[in-house]
Amino acid sequence: MNRIGLIALLGITLHLPLFGQTLTPEQLQADFTRFRTALAEVHPEMYRYTPKATFDSLFTATEARLNRPMSQQEFYVTMVPLLVALRDGHIKWIVAGRDEHYPFATDKLFPLKLYFLGQKAWVVGNYGADTVPAGAEIRSINGQSIAAIIEKLLPMMTFADGNRIGGKYEDLNQNFSGFYATFIGAPDAFTVVYKTGDEEKTVIVSPVAEVTIKDYVAKKKPVAQKPFRLSFANPQTAVMTIERFWSDKTDPDFKAFLKESFRAIKQNGVQKLVLDLRSNEGGEESWGIRLASYLTDKPFRYYDHISVRQKKKYSFPVWTSTLYKKFRWLAIRKRGDGYVFTLQRGLRQQKPNRDAYRGKVYVLINGASFSVTTELAAHLHANRKQRAGEVVFVGQETGGGYNLDVSGLFAITQLPNSKIDLGIGMFGFNMANSTESPHADRGVIPDQLIEPTITDILNGYDRTLDYVLRISQPEKSALSRTDTK
Repeated sequence: MNRIGLIALLGITLHLPLFGQTLTPEQLQADFTRFRTALAEVHPEMYRYTPKATFDSLFTATEARLNRPMSQQEFYVTMVPLLVALRDGHIKWIVAGRDEHYPFATDKLFPLKLYFLGQKAWVVGNYGADTVPAGAEIRSINGQSIAAIIEKLLPMMTFADGNRIGGKYEDLNQNFSGFYATFIGAPDAFTVVYKTGDEEKTVIVSPVAEVTIKDYVAKKKPVAQKPFRLSFANPQTAVMTIERFWSDKTDPDFKAFLKESFRAIKQNGVQKLVLDLRSNEGGEESWGIRLASYLTDKPFRYYDHISVRQKKKYSFPVWTSTLYKKFRWLAIRKRGDGYVFTLQRGLRQQKPNRDAYRGKVYVLINGASFSVTTELAAHLHANRKQRAGEVVFVGQETGGGYNLDVSGLFAITQLPNSKIDLGIGMFGFNMANSTESPHADRGVIPDQLIEPTITDILNGYDRTLDYVLRISQPEKSALSRTDTK
């Protein structure tokens, strides 16, 4: 499931938010118990990346800290390390009535849009009236070096499966102001030291409100394009862009799009296909499986098994799919020491589509290639030795894990006193033929690593796509592309 869809689901549990009130130790302990119970009864792969003994120690240490009155924000922050320990990028921890990235101090936010790479950050825009030049390197904020700020924020961010950090950097690029306010502070002013060329300057900038940031983002949003589209860079090279694996009523039919596109690819004798999956956060599992059937020449299995935590009814107040609750007795089976969900197309052997493409494929990925998108990328990577045409991955490591994606249906509970919504994925999608991954805790690692520079970002230059088009057509450094969809 994509993150946007889950946030919409969380909206159904909203109550009046709790702001400016203090929670007693008794209230904190009650919410902690609900939190721990929910994870234990719902999360299908709780100990995949963090051993149970380590988790138990974390729970004990966290519970001991809840011995004094706390604000809602203090409790929120105190519990985050437990969520991070799951190494599950789908987990949701959202203050009722608030945007997930701006839960607190929504009128005292950092006023600059930044781009992060490694231990550095650069200005790419100004949200407020105060201005810092685009391209300036930020050296420090309120006396803390940017490297120290990054090192403080990354361990508090959850958008990553396993020990990935690429998704976290994507989150920083989009929502740094919210993370700073939540985990570092929301001051009345920000003292910013920045560098342009060889000159270092210090300025004091005023904070902005959440609404100002969202207005800026809306105005800067690129002109809308169809979320899935095909173009031809040249007679032998096609570029297929899939921005998401879900659609709304205004979008083209995905099934029809694939049918028409691969028929056109076949008719045109395409020898190289560029599959652009960058910043695709996922969606419908069946869409990834359908696309996989167009990129293989042999029957395949997509999922090895789908783990679930338990078959019985949950012991705490929870919202989840009515259909799931009705049919879980038929769909869930005992397997070893656990349980598996059995009613999923991807568990059965799949056949190649008759118009399947068998030539060379370049798959473009980055840290925001997540969920269903990482599943597809992992499948293509794991099976590429059995495929006639070569499959090459270009860009940055995926945000999702190579072997596992915890998502599908969600169980959502609201902690009774702090009014924080906890959303937990109920299904552990374990990929078939995943032995090709050399790292159990990583994503799909590209064959050619390409990271956009600040100059690329400011100039709107797509270094990754240009690289692929150049190596697929060496005699030209830049190729024109004509959309056909």
